[in-house]
Amino acid sequence: MKYNPPMFSAATLLALLDRQLIRQPGVRAALARHAGKQARLRLPLVTLDFRIAGDGGIEAADPVTETAIDTEITVAPDGLAALALGDRDAIRRAAVAGDGVLAADLAAALDRFDWALALRPYVGDMLAARAAQAVAGFGRWRAQAHESVGLTLAEYATFEAGLVADKHAVRRFVAEVDGLRDDVARLEARLAILERRR
Repeated sequence: MKYNPPMFSAATLLALLDRQLIRQPGVRAALARHAGKQARLRLPLVTLDFRIAGDGGIEAADPVTETAIDTEITVAPDGLAALALGDRDAIRRAAVAGDGVLAADLAAALDRFDWALALRPYVGDMLAARAAQAVAGFGRWRAQAHESVGLTLAEYATFEAGLVADKHAVRRFVAEVDGLRDDVARLEARLAILERRR
């Protein structure tokens, strides 16, 4: 069986990200403060080692100083899915090691990333705006769904929790039923003895 290499190499992904950052001057300005620092982004299928360029862009990490990674961010598969579905806090839940300020600025840069602006050259203005609206709409829907579930659970805990039997009360009830069954069995035995005597 022949192994198929991944569709995008790390260098290709870095080039795509840097090309998108060119269209995001606010994001580049935030990253320019960390010029020269190197970061590692571990995603489920690929690991990206990159360096912050002087203008706030990103480029491949310097292989000579590969051990000098300033910060490492590890995104779990569920975190990557949450990011793709518009959860802006997903990157903040990623595991971070090293320079926390750089990691925070990278997360903030991703928060301010304008998907409509990034997609415009590839799919056109209208479709890029619709895609950005869909991602934002899904994020709002997800937040509303979480809030609704939370409110429902709070209402249940407040008003209906008293209707659920306590495990100690259930044990007492079962013990009382067992005792009643034993008493009925003894009564039946006595009645059977009385009937035989008659």
